[in-house]
Amino acid sequence: MNRLKRLLKKSAAPQRGFTLLEMVVVLAIIALLMLIVIPNLNDQRKTASQRSDAALKQVVHNQAEMYANDTGNPINDVTLEKLRDGAYLNSNQYSRASTKQIKPVDSHAASK
Repeated sequence: MNRLKRLLKKSAAPQRGFTLLEMVVVLAIIALLMLIVIPNLNDQRKTASQRSDAALKQVVHNQAEMYANDTGNPINDVTLEKLRDGAYLNSNQYSRASTKQIKPVDSHAASK
């Protein structure tokens, strides 16, 4: 019987866990890290978007020059539709340039 009591006493021993204070401290540290990381991610997203727009303007400009050279037309006559129809811009580039209202002539003037 004593043996059974000792066995039950060992298995029913209280186990140590985290206190409420320890949990609050951990959550506060995580919240602090989130406050540091999230604004940085927003800045990175904005920078990436600006670089992507600048790269698209450069692509439209380069493709407009190629189209003008290939067809013998002046660059002022080049449109996004002509670049798309001539396969100088793919559908994704065309739709992004249309949405951003990038024009071949504007991007040409801006890069010089």
